[in-house]
Amino acid sequence: MKMNIFKLLCLSGLLIVSACNPIGKMIKNQEYDRAIDKLSTKLRTGKADEKKVAYLNQAFHTANQLDHDRIMLLRSSGEPDIWMEVYKHFQRIYNRQQTVKTLPETVRQQINFKALPIEDDMGFAKSNAQEYLYASAEKLLQTNKRADARKAYDQLIQLSHLGSPYRDMDLLMRKAVVSGTNQVIIVFENQSQKPLPEDFEMHLLAFNLSDLEFVQYDFKPNPEKTYDYRITIRLTDIVSTPERVESRTYSDKAQIESGTKPKRDEDGHIMLDSTGKVIEVPDYKTIEALVKETRLAKSLTIKGAVDYTNLATNRRELTTPIATTIDFNHAFAQVNGDLKAISPETNRLMQQRPLPFPTDWMMVKDAAQPLTEMIRNIIWKEKAIVNKTE
Repeated sequence: MKMNIFKLLCLSGLLIVSACNPIGKMIKNQEYDRAIDKLSTKLRTGKADEKKVAYLNQAFHTANQLDHDRIMLLRSSGEPDIWMEVYKHFQRIYNRQQTVKTLPETVRQQINFKALPIEDDMGFAKSNAQEYLYASAEKLLQTNKRADARKAYDQLIQLSHLGSPYRDMDLLMRKAVVSGTNQVIIVFENQSQKPLPEDFEMHLLAFNLSDLEFVQYDFKPNPEKTYDYRITIRLTDIVSTPERVESRTYSDKAQIESGTKPKRDEDGHIMLDSTGKVIEVPDYKTIEALVKETRLAKSLTIKGAVDYTNLATNRRELTTPIATTIDFNHAFAQVNGDLKAISPETNRLMQQRPLPFPTDWMMVKDAAQPLTEMIRNIIWKEKAIVNKTE
């Protein structure tokens, strides 16, 4: 590696990091590259004051020195798995240099910037990293262990980040996904001893689980697969209440203006205005409407459970109860009398038409949607159970 040991060139008196200065805080927290980006933006477009240049000098050379020291330590270990990290450190140095190259020449001179020819070393590290990741993934896939397949997948993802597809990397990645994936069969059982609508199961299982990594769910058994887990959705009871009809009769009353009448004083005498004319005031009368309100009510409750069974051990690992209640409530009113007397609520009820009670089957079908959401949430929450590698 053609690389000189970096020297930290500091301007005396100007490298004390100020705790209240944002750039100073970054350097104090060893966020050197962030500080370099901020400083480069300011120095590229603004005045190159001495303090900013001093901060840039400290951040640039300190970051490079740390990367250099880490590279040397890794290479001295002789381990085969070091090259991805070595490449990343070279990449940081390279990116840092590219940033500083865009600064005015006077700034580059003040921080004693000299671009290091690291392209060959970086390419060598990248090539070694690719070779190691590919070979390691290939070896892991030969163990036929699910945990190893997932490790191989992670390594192939790292390999994909290093550029164009390497050898038959895509083929290995597909193999890693297949070998690292748990197979789960979801089944439905009606244990309520009551008939269900034909399409109930279809609506109940109408949810998408494709976004769960390394877990493949099937709703119909595939004879070519060996399943690792079974999720059983059981309906254990369906209970409906009797149809309830409640009626009540009440009257709505209101006062309306019916004409005028003479105004009287406290003693009951008719009052006259200044011209001797009788003073008239509005006269009111009470009107009434007789209301018969009818309320219909019925409810249906479905109970069940979601069971997780490990098919390798035939052991039930979890049971979560589920239940939902569907309520039917309807009210309407019949009115006799003066409609001007009715309240807004009575008017609303009067607009409602009488409805028949829903059948149990109709209510069972309505229960499918909330049950579906409940089941999906359970499966999502408990995904760790079916995502084990042992």
